[in-house]
Amino acid sequence: PQPPASHPALNPIWELLGGILLFFGWAVSVIDYPEQAFVVSGLALWYVNQRLQRYSLHADLAALFAIGLQSIWLGWRLVPPGMQKWSIAIATNLTQAQNEPWALLSVALFPYLIFIVWLCDRLRHAEKRDLANFGEALALLFGTSLTTIATINPTLRSLNLVFSTITLVVVTKRRSPSSTPLIYLTHFIGILSLFSVINLLLPNLPNHLWASVVLVVMVAEWGFSLGSGIWRRSAWHIGLGLSILSFFLLWVNLISSYGVTANQEHWGVIWLITPLSLTFLANRTATQRRTTRSFLSILAVAMAQFLTISLPGTRLIGLAVGASVMYTNTRYLRNQPTAGFTIGLGLSLLAALLWEGIPGLPNLTIAGWLVVGAIATFSLWLMRKVFQQRNHELAGIYAEASDKWAIALCCAVLSTLTIHSYLVYDAVVAPGLWYLVASAVTLAAITYRSWREPTNWAFYGIAWCVELFIAEVLGFGERSIIRVAIANIALGLFTQLLGEWWRRRYHPERLPSSLHILPLIYGAFSVLLRLNTFTEWTGLFTLGVALIVIGVGRRHPDFKPLLYFGIIGVSISAYELLFYQMSQATGGGFGDGLIAMSALGTSIMLVYSRLSPWLSQYLRLSLAEIKGIAHLHWAWSSVLLMAAITLPIQNNRLVGLGTGGLLVMYAIFQGRRSANSPLPELPGVFGRITIQEMWVYLGLLQAAGMRVYWRETAVGDLLAGTLLPWNAAIACLIAYFLYSLPWENWGWSKKPWQLAAYILPLIILWETRLQVYPITLLIAAGFYIILAKVSQNIRVTYISIVLIDWALFNWLYQLNITDALWQVTATGLSLLYIAQVDPQLRLPEYKAPRHILRLVGSGVICGWAVLFHQNTVFIPGIFSLIAIFAGLALRIRAFLYVGTATFLITGIYQLVIFSLRYPFLKWFVGLLVGILLIYIAANFETHRTQINSLLRNRSDEFQEWQ
Repeated sequence: PQPPASHPALNPIWELLGGILLFFGWAVSVIDYPEQAFVVSGLALWYVNQRLQRYSLHADLAALFAIGLQSIWLGWRLVPPGMQKWSIAIATNLTQAQNEPWALLSVALFPYLIFIVWLCDRLRHAEKRDLANFGEALALLFGTSLTTIATINPTLRSLNLVFSTITLVVVTKRRSPSSTPLIYLTHFIGILSLFSVINLLLPNLPNHLWASVVLVVMVAEWGFSLGSGIWRRSAWHIGLGLSILSFFLLWVNLISSYGVTANQEHWGVIWLITPLSLTFLANRTATQRRTTRSFLSILAVAMAQFLTISLPGTRLIGLAVGASVMYTNTRYLRNQPTAGFTIGLGLSLLAALLWEGIPGLPNLTIAGWLVVGAIATFSLWLMRKVFQQRNHELAGIYAEASDKWAIALCCAVLSTLTIHSYLVYDAVVAPGLWYLVASAVTLAAITYRSWREPTNWAFYGIAWCVELFIAEVLGFGERSIIRVAIANIALGLFTQLLGEWWRRRYHPERLPSSLHILPLIYGAFSVLLRLNTFTEWTGLFTLGVALIVIGVGRRHPDFKPLLYFGIIGVSISAYELLFYQMSQATGGGFGDGLIAMSALGTSIMLVYSRLSPWLSQYLRLSLAEIKGIAHLHWAWSSVLLMAAITLPIQNNRLVGLGTGGLLVMYAIFQGRRSANSPLPELPGVFGRITIQEMWVYLGLLQAAGMRVYWRETAVGDLLAGTLLPWNAAIACLIAYFLYSLPWENWGWSKKPWQLAAYILPLIILWETRLQVYPITLLIAAGFYIILAKVSQNIRVTYISIVLIDWALFNWLYQLNITDALWQVTATGLSLLYIAQVDPQLRLPEYKAPRHILRLVGSGVICGWAVLFHQNTVFIPGIFSLIAIFAGLALRIRAFLYVGTATFLITGIYQLVIFSLRYPFLKWFVGLLVGILLIYIAANFETHRTQINSLLRNRSDEFQEWQ
C-alpha cells in the first residue's frame, strides 16, 4: 500500500523496506530457483531505474550496473545445458580458447559494455553530466577488465581491442567537443588492436620485423600528424612512443643476435628512418614546432649510432645519414652544439672509412692515426678560415664549431704523443718518423691558427708541440733524460728571450701571461728531469733555470719574488758545482768543506758588491736591494766560517784566514758612511747605535773570531810562543792606534774603534792570564791611565787599579810573600781610591755611599790587621795611627772612626794580654787609671762650661768633615 501523500518523509523508509524485501527474495531464490531470481532482478532493475530517474544518485547507477550484470548471468543459467555446451564449443573452436574458455567472457559481455556506454550517452544528453561521467568510469573499468581477460588469447584479444576501438571511435565522434584523454585513449587502443591483429595473423614475427612494422606505423602516424588538430597532435605523440618502441626492439635484436645471426644484427640501420622522418617533419612544420622536431631529430641521430656504429656494414651508412640529417637540421637549429655534432659525424665518417680500410692501402697504425688527426686538425682550421670569409650566420657557427673540434683533436694528438714520448724514454717503444710528422703537422696547424690571433692557449700549444718534437728527435739517439733536460733549459731561455723580443716589437700594454709562464714551465720540467742526476755539469743546469727565472722576474715589479728565487738559484748552482768538486776530493775535514762554502759565498758577495750598479740596472732592483743580497751572502758566509772554527780543519786554514779577512773588510767598509747616507739608529747597550756602527762592531767581532785561523801561521806561532806573555802589551799598542787614529776623517764613526780599544787588551789579558808578566800588567794599567787622561774619564783608571793589583799579586807570589795582609791592603786601598775619585760619589747627595765605601775600604785593612796580626802589636797599631792621622789630616770621619776603633781594640786587647802575663802590674796600672779618671772627673766638674763649649765647637767642626 502507498503511504499517504500528506507524509512525504515516510517515502525513504518504504523504499528502503522494499529494497530489503527484494534483496531477500533474490537471495532465497538465486541458488535453486534462477527463474524467480531473474524475475526479482527485473523488478529490481525497474525499482533502481525509478530511483535513478528520480534522484540521479551514483549508488543507484552502480546498483543498476551490478543488477544488470548478474541478470546476464541468471539469463545464461536459463539457457538449456545442451545449448550452453554447444555454444561454448563453437566459440572455443573459433577462437582456439579450449584451455581458457572463461576468456570468452571478454567478447560475450561486450554488448553489455556497449549498453552501459549507450546508457551513459543518454544520461549526458539528459544533462546529467556528473552521473554520465560516473557511468563512463564504470564502463572504462569494466572494459579494462574485459580486455585484461582477453589478453590471454590472441583471437579474443584482437576481437576485444577491435570492438573497443570501434566503441571508442563512436563515442568520440558523438562527443562534442571531444575530450583530449578520450582521443588519446581511442588512438592508443586503435594502435594496440592493429598490432594485436598482426600478431594474430603472424604470431612468430621476429623483433626486427616487428620493429619494421612499428616504424611503418610511426611514419604513418607522423604523416597524419602534419597539420593542426587534436587528432593530429595525438598522432605526433603516438609516433614518438612508437619510435622509442622500435628502438628498444632493434636494440634487443642487436644484443641477442650479435655474433650469432649476422643477417639480423644489421637491421638496426632501418631505424635511421626515424631521424629522416623527424627532419622531414621539421621541414614541413611551422617555426614554433620546427625547433622541437629538429632537436628530436638530432637526438634520434645520436641514438641511431648505437644501433649501427658497432657493425662494419652499417657503420658508414649510419654516419653518412646522420651527417646529412644534421646538416639539414643546422638550418633550423643554428647553434654551436648542432654544428659541432654535424662536424663530429663527418669526422667520424672519415675515421670509419679509414678504419675499415681503403682498398690498396694498408691499415693505419697508431702513428698513422696521429698523422691523420694532425691533418684533420689543420683541415678544420682551414675550414674555419673559409667559413669566416663568408658573411653568413650559419657559416660563423660552423667556423666556431670547427675551431672547437680542431682544438679537441689537437689536444688528443698532443696527449697521445706525450704518452708515446714517455714510453720511448721508458724503453717500452721505439721512436718513429711518423710521430715526428704528426708533431710537425700539429705545430704547423697551431701556428696557422694563431698567426693572426695569438692567445695564451696558442702559445701553450706551440710550446707543447715543440717539446714533443724535440723529445722525439732526441729519442732517435741515446735515450738520455739529461739531453731532454738540456733541451728544456734551451727552450726556456729561448722562450724568455722571445717574450723580451715580443715586448720590444709590439709594445703591448700587458705581455701575454703565457710568455711569462712558459719559460718557468720549461725550467721546472728540466729540474724534474735531472732531479736524480748529480754530475759536474748539473750546476750549470741549475744556473740555466735560475737565469730563466731571473729573466721573467725582472719584467714587472709584481714578479719580484720570482726574481729573488732566480737569484737564490744562481747561488745554489754555484754551490752545486762546489759540492760536486768536494764530493770528488779526498782528505780534509768537515771544517775544510765549510771554509770552501764560505769562500764561495764571499766570492758571490764581492760580485754583488762590486757589480751592484750594473746588476741594479739589469735586474731592475734598487742599489739597496742589491746590497741586501750581498749582505745576506756575507751573513751566510760568516756563519759558515764561524761554524768551521769548532770543527777539524786540515787544509784550508789559510783559505779561511783570507776569507775571513775579506768578510771583515766588507763589514768594516759597510760601516763607512758617505756624505749623504742616512744614519738610522738601533737601541743598544751603550746607547743609540747607528747601522754603520753596527757593521763596524760586526767586522771587529769577526776579526776577533778570525784569530783562530792565524794560530798556525808564523805570526800566530810567534804570538803563541815567545811573545805570549807580552801579547797584552802588544794589544795595548794596537789599541792605542785604534783609539787615536782619525776615523771620523776617514768616514767611520770613532765610537766602535774606541770601544774596541777599551776591550782588546782586556780580552788578550784574559786569554794570557796564566803566562802574563807583572810588567805587562803595569803597561796595560798605564795604557788605561792614558786612556782615562785622553778621554777625561777617571773611571777608566779603575781598570788600571785592577791591573795594578793583579801585577802586585803576581809579584808577591813570585817573591813567595804569602801573607794575605798585602793583598787585603791593596784591595782596601783600591776601594778607597774609588771612593776618593769617582765623580758620582763626590756629589753631595752621594755623601753617605762614599762614607760607607771608605768605611769598608779602611775597615778591611784595619780589620784584617786586628784579626790576624794581634800578636805583632805594632802592625795594627801602625795601621790605626795611620788611619787616625789620615782622618785628622784629611778631615775624613771614616778614617778617624776606623783608626780610633782599631786603636782601642788593639789597646784593650794588649792590656788584657799584658794583665794576663804580668798579674802584679795590673794593679799598678789599674791604680794609675783610677787616679787619671778621678782627675778627669774633678777637672770636668771645675771646667764644665769650658768643656761643653769646646765639645760643641768641635762637634760643629766635625760635621763639616767628609
